[in-house]
Order: sequence, then C-alpha cells, then structure tokens
Amino acid sequence: MTQPARVVESVISVCREAVSPPLAPTVEIVRLPEGDVVVAQIEATGRMHAKGGAVFLRHGRQTRRASGEEIRFLTLRETPEVYETLPCPGATWEDMDQAVLGRYFEERAPDALKREGTSLARLAVGQTFATERGGEIVPSVAGMVLFGRADRMSFNWRITALRIRGRELTDPIVDRQDLAGPADSLIREGESFVRNRMRVAYAGFEADGVTRREVPEYPLRAVREALANAVSHRDYSVPSQVQLRMYDDRLEVQSPGGLLPGLTLAEALQGGAPKRRNNVVTRVLWERGLVEAVGFGFALIRQQMRALGAPEPRFEVRYSHFLVTLPSRLEQLPEAGEEEAVDDAEV
Repeated sequence: MTQPARVVESVISVCREAVSPPLAPTVEIVRLPEGDVVVAQIEATGRMHAKGGAVFLRHGRQTRRASGEEIRFLTLRETPEVYETLPCPGATWEDMDQAVLGRYFEERAPDALKREGTSLARLAVGQTFATERGGEIVPSVAGMVLFGRADRMSFNWRITALRIRGRELTDPIVDRQDLAGPADSLIREGESFVRNRMRVAYAGFEADGVTRREVPEYPLRAVREALANAVSHRDYSVPSQVQLRMYDDRLEVQSPGGLLPGLTLAEALQGGAPKRRNNVVTRVLWERGLVEAVGFGFALIRQQMRALGAPEPRFEVRYSHFLVTLPSRLEQLPEAGEEEAVDDAEV
C-alpha cells in the first residue's frame, strides 16, 4: 500500500516539475477512521498550464488534449491585451480612413508627414495602428477600431441600440438602430440615441418668478462614459456586439468580455486595474476626451447619477460580458411639493 507521505511528495513533485508554469498546491493528510486520505487543493491562477508540452482540458469526468484553436483562445484569454496589436483579420491598408488617420498625426506632430523617409503607413506602424505581415503593411485590430472605414468595419464591432417599451427584453421594441463606424463615432452616436429618446420631467411651477426646471431621465455624461467604457474595454476577439438597451425604468450598456484574469469587480470599481485590455484604443479615446483617466470612469458614473438624484448605478460582471445599469431618474418622481410633467416624444 502506498504511504500517504509518498503521495504528498508525488503530487508536489508533479505540480512543480512536470507542469509549466509550475503550480503550488496545498497538500495535507486527513486522518479518518477508515484510513488516511490525501487532499490536494490548487487555486485557479487564470493562466494556461501545460504538462509534457501538451495542454489538457477537463470536461465532466473526461480529460483530453486541447485543440490548436482552444489553445489560441486560452492564450488570448490569458494575455487579452495582445489581441488589439494583431493584424486585423481580412483587412487591408485601403480599409483604413487615411484622411482621418493623417489628421490625427498632423494634430499631434505637425509636419511629421513632410519629413524625408516618413510615410503615413510607417507612422501607423510606429503607433501600433498597423503592422507588417508578409512584407505588406496591414491594419492592426486597434487601427481598424479607431480609424477603419465605416463600410469596412467588422459587423461584430457595432452597437445595437434598442428602445424597449416596457421592462423586459421580450416587451415591444419601438426603436432600433445598428450603429457602425470607428470607436469615437460609436460613442457619440450611442449618446445621441439616448439623448433623442430619453424622457424629461419638468419640476416646479411656471409662476411668481419661479421657473420650472428640467429633470432628464439620465445624466448624459454618465451615459457617454458607460458607452466609452464598453467600446474601449470590450473584447474585440468575441463575435458579439455592444448592446445599448433603453427600458422604461433603466438603461443598460452590455459589452462583450468579462474582466481580465486576476481582476475582481471590487478592484475594477476602485480603479485598481493593473492592466487594460485595449491600451492603444483607450489611449487614443482619452486623447480625444472621450474616456476618463484610468480609475475615474466608474466613479464619474456614480457621481453623475447622484448629482441627478437618481438611484445608484449597478455594475455586474459575467464570464462573457460586463453590464452597466443606470436606473431611470423618472422612477423617483414625483417629489413632494412639486408638480411634474413628463415629456416623451414616443408616447
């Protein structure tokens, strides 16, 4: 009969020497009336580990070798910040809006394109907006997200904007827009969709020198930040769109991809993210004033909702998506001592 101490040594040896990168299990011997039991615990690391050069996946009671595509997915999940720098699948240099790209460089480095030996393509490579593949310069994922022509953008990178009459996704959809284009355009068009469809309450009396005030359903700056967060931090390798949904009682912005490995929701809300999924995209959107500095976005959304007198926003994370919910300010009306009127163009 194998001695428990030898089992412990064997488990520790395999985890440290046969697995790459090594694992650090907690192994103990539990004494039971029926005999000794060796209990090994290994905390999830968020990383991909291999044994003998092979990666294995567990499905129920079965263990099998991972396919090449599964290993690629696991690699992207482990180092998701790499994806935006890869060549954009199927894209060519002509798919970039070179006029917009040229203006970007001219604003930040005047006369840069007039220097000898400098070209727009080379500047794009230097900023990771493009990359070389087989001797040809092609857009990177980040380059297409930021400067791609609207008619050449991936269908999965759009925003599906819905106005739903009710409180459930199964209720009637009274308006829908599929927003397409580069990242800055998506954020502005998404904000415009909300601005043109949200309700406005009028509080107070139009008499005795007292002017009634407008109470918007949502603070637009918070809406813009929620959209900017979705566009800049979403997982572009996932074949899914950002969802903007306006219900009667709330607004939801859902972006593909959960949090980065090793990051908790509490850390993200407190601005403690050690890294970002799309550094290049986020940097350019920050330069354009469309996203807040790292760590301030969620705080801004909360501050704007409180300033309006709306309920606290909600932030939820799932493996496949991140969801921001802004409760409607109009759900809190009417207030005591005020006369309210609601203006809704859709009614």
